[in-house]
Order: sequence, then C-alpha cells, then structure tokens
Amino acid sequence: MSLLQSQVPGNLRLRSIDGTERLVGYSPPTRQNHGVAAVVGFEEQELLRDIKRALLRGVLIVGGGSLLALGMTLLVARRFIAAPTDALLQAARRWRAGDLAARAPGAARHSEFGQLAGAFNRMAVALQQREEELRHHAQLLEDRVADRTQALREANARLEAEILERRNTQTALLQAQKLQAVGQLAGGIAHDFNNVLQAVLGGVALIAKRAGDPAAVARLTGMVEEAAQRGQSITRRLLAFSRREELRADRLDVGALLVGLREVLAATLGAAIRVEVEAPPALPPVFADRGQLETVLVNLATNARDAMEKGGRLTLLAEPVTVAAGDPGGLATGDYIRVTVADTGAGMDAETLARAGEPFFTTKPVGRGTGLGLAMARSFAEGSGGRMTIASKPGCGTRITLWLPAMAVAAEPAAPVPAPRPGALPARCARVLLVDDEPVVREVLATQLADAGYKVTEAGDGAAALALLAGGLACDILVSDLAMEGIDGVTLIREARRARPALPAILVTGYAGDAAALAVGQRVEGSFTLLRKPVTGAQLADQVAALLGWRETV
Repeated sequence: MSLLQSQVPGNLRLRSIDGTERLVGYSPPTRQNHGVAAVVGFEEQELLRDIKRALLRGVLIVGGGSLLALGMTLLVARRFIAAPTDALLQAARRWRAGDLAARAPGAARHSEFGQLAGAFNRMAVALQQREEELRHHAQLLEDRVADRTQALREANARLEAEILERRNTQTALLQAQKLQAVGQLAGGIAHDFNNVLQAVLGGVALIAKRAGDPAAVARLTGMVEEAAQRGQSITRRLLAFSRREELRADRLDVGALLVGLREVLAATLGAAIRVEVEAPPALPPVFADRGQLETVLVNLATNARDAMEKGGRLTLLAEPVTVAAGDPGGLATGDYIRVTVADTGAGMDAETLARAGEPFFTTKPVGRGTGLGLAMARSFAEGSGGRMTIASKPGCGTRITLWLPAMAVAAEPAAPVPAPRPGALPARCARVLLVDDEPVVREVLATQLADAGYKVTEAGDGAAALALLAGGLACDILVSDLAMEGIDGVTLIREARRARPALPAILVTGYAGDAAALAVGQRVEGSFTLLRKPVTGAQLADQVAALLGWRETV
C-alpha cells in the first residue's frame, strides 16, 4: 500500500513470509514508468554484516592508538608537569598555613616550572619580611594602646569619682534648698493661717457674746466668712504649688495670678521685703501651666529676697507687648504678655550675669541654693513659646522678664438658662442622703441643706448609707464625701446605683488632686458632680437644686 500510494521512490522495512526482515527499495508505478513498479529486496542482516565488520575493525584500530597515545602522554606529564605542580602546591599549602619559611623545590632549573618556583620563593621571602615588619609594628601599637588604655582607665575612674561627688553634692544642695524652702514657706503660711484663725476664733467668740444683737452678729459673721475665704485661697495656692492639682496648660489670667500670689509671697519673704503688683486691668490671657508659672515666680521671688539682705522692694509686673518681625531675641511675630520680677537688691556683674542661666550655677553659699531656679524659668518660658531675659547691674537690682504668648480674646456667648422639664421634681422638698465621716462637717452641711428646705438623712460612713438604702430609704439625691474609711465616695455611688440607676450624686472633697484619680466613666457609670471643700451652703444647695430640677419624676 505504501508503494502504490507513493509518488516518489523510497524504501521500507518488510517482514517476508518466511519471517525474515528485509530492506526493500521501490519505484512506484507512475505515468512516466508506464504504470510499472520496480521492487528490489535484500535481507537486512546480510546487507549490514560487512559494514559492521569494517566499522568494528576501524574502532579497534582507533581505540588502540588512542590508549597508546594517552599512556605515553601520562608518563610524560607525570614526569615534567605533575611532579613540579605537586611540589608548588605543597609549598603553597604551607604558605597558606602561615609557614612562610617554606620554599618550592626546583627553582634552580631553567624550565618554566623552575622559573615559576623561583618567583614563588621570592614572593614568600618578601611576604616573610612584611610579616615580620607588621608583627613588629603591631607589637608597638599594642604597647601604645595598653598605655593609653591604662591612662584612660585612670582618667575615667577620676571622672566617675568627680561625677559621683558632684552628684552627691548637688543632691545634698537640692535637699538643703528644699528643706529651706519648705521651712520658709511653712513659716509664712503658719503666720498667715494664724491670722486667719485669729479672725475666725475671735469672730466666733464675739458672736457668742453678742447673740442678741443681729446687726453685730451679721457683721461678725461676714468677717469670719472673709477670713475663711482667705484661708481657702491659701490652701488652693498651696495645693497648686505642691502639684496636687492637675497641671496642664490652660487659659490663664496673669494679672489675677500675680495679685493672688502676692498674699503668699508677702507672708513668706518676710516683713523686710515689700511686695508690689503692677498689672493693668483686662490683660489678654495666656496659654500656660498655672502651677509651673507659680513655681517659677516663687523661685524668682526667693532669689530676689536673697539678693536683698537688708530688705527692699519686689515688684511683679505684667504688661502686654507686641513683637514685630525680625525680633533680635528670636520671638515670633505676635502679641505677648511680659511678666517681670524686679528687685532692688545688689545686682550682678557682667561675669555672673553671663552664667546666671546655667544649670547648677549659683553665687549663694554652700547649702543655700542649687542654681536651678533661673534654668527652670528659662525652660518654662521657652517651652511655653516665649523666652526669658535677665537685666542686672551691680547696685541697681535685677529684672527677670518672661515673655509668654497672649491668646486672642473672643467674646463668649452667654449660655441659655434651661427651663425645667414638665414633671420635674420640686427641688425644695427633695430628700437628701448626706454621707460624711466627720461629724462636725456632716452636721454643718446637714444644717445648711435643711435651712435651704431639703429633708436630710445623715449617715456616718458608706456602709451605713448602703444599709439605709437597702432598708428602703426614700432618697432623691446622694451627697457624699470622697475620702472615707472603708467604702469611699466613688464606691458608694457605684453600689447605690446598682439598686437605683437614676440616682443623682454629688461628691465633696478637700483634695485638689482627686479629680484625676476618679477616672470618670471607668469606675462610675453615669455622671456626678464634684465639689471641692470648703463649700458654702448656698453652693451645695444650688448644686442639689440644679441636679434635681432636671430629673424626671419616677
């Protein structure tokens, strides 16, 4: 079929009837062949036998010649190539191991390997010389490093000893200054509080003697109240100075701060120092940390007192200024409040003035100062976006000025007074549960609330209050002290609201730092009002009325 279908001559392999493989060549029947096909067949093995025999003979001849040539080549290479190469490799291994004294053999021969061995040996000699030179230089460097290291150890030991001594000295000086400042402050405050107590006790005694004279009682009551308010102002400033209040930057009226600070400084600095305040009304507010500013001003006032050993005048001045572009002091363009602390003391010479702002630099005797006051003042002023300047001359006193950025004064819209909702509980007939562990304070607060028209139930501690509530006490609002033994005010509010979720509450506290510790929203569900002691009866009654006026009747 392949023959008949093909158009060109070809060959194919066929198995004949006797099972013999034959190789057949053929020419197909075409028109040119007049339809005649030519076929020639050979037995394949007989045809290829002579070819295979001739091919095998050629392979044997070529293989034998190649083996003979390879053997002769190996003999020659081992004698003239492998042996010199092995000798060079052994020498190179010894050089790599650090034995530069090793030499390659055969360097005296005039062959290529002899010349190569000679070059390698010369290289080894040069490397050996370099190594000896480097070893010598390394030894010299080690000796020098050891000497310098020993010197540095000794210097470092001396420096550490000096640093430790200076740190101990600074700690002792700082502690001494703290003790001195506490003693002076305590003396001044004790003097001021003695005046307050004198007014209160004297007024109470006079009221007792003139109980039948309403006009005298009213006048004496006003005097006692004024003295108590002055004591309240002193305690608030002490708490702010001791950082028991939340210290954060806020709108600050510098003029009012200086006027209030004068009370503390006048008693602390002594009678020989006259404290004056000069501040125009309606100063723009500044955005600063009140506690830090008060601390800075007290430190500066203390320094001024030490510079006026025979007494003098301390002036606290505040004034608005405007800084234009290109200020030589580096202040940004804008409005500032310039706070100046000026004294009439001995002043400073140029050398002392140049170092006055350095930390730990002080001209005071040992144990009377650490030199941190001016450094803290400079840090506060720059941290608030301003700067500090010092002007002083011997015999002319010192002026220290703080530049604080002023805030823009914006008119605040008056808050609308909300009208009570329909069904609100009448405030003046409400039932108040009052909890305080101080009997005198509890009695005063209860009397004030009763005078305002409230029905008051008293409890001496948190456990007693919870027992009253559990017994079904009718209560519209809870007024509690914060710091009490056992159950404190926050815990009391939380436990009370488990049974009465809508119960309004007021916390009264005498500690200025409690607001941060309360963690409002985390320890107590719902809102409450915080009032700081001393609180007047009118303030407490108004706060109760404000809370009850918005509570829906249950």
